[in-house]
Amino acid sequence: MPHVTPDFQLLFESIPGLYLVLDLEYTILAVSDNYLRATMTQREQILGRGIFEVFPDNPDDPQASGVRNLRASLDRVRHNGVPDTMPVQKYDVRKPESLGGTFEERYWSPINSPVSTVLVNSSTLFIAWKM
Repeated sequence: MPHVTPDFQLLFESIPGLYLVLDLEYTILAVSDNYLRATMTQREQILGRGIFEVFPDNPDDPQASGVRNLRASLDRVRHNGVPDTMPVQKYDVRKPESLGGTFEERYWSPINSPVSTVLVNSSTLFIAWKM
């Protein structure tokens, strides 16, 4: 069988699971198809945008803490360079305008992990977010 170089973008986007890749300023760089389905979003509408711009807290929920909790976890990953497993989080997701644009209650179990390379002093380059 001839050697085939895998298409890593295709592999990432097709991977079974909910995955997102952020830069260190929390801009969305890559997203898996399953993540898009779970969050009712489209790749071209969220790539290059900030995570908290795309996924704000539900303005109708005065107890919403998803943004604050996620930002704290991402900050820990960025500063400590080690994975951070969050407890189950209530983080509502806005439906597309075609479905009313309201927020739908959701619960997630995020794991945020640094992506680094020894070629750059093992410093964190990206954050991989698994839900």
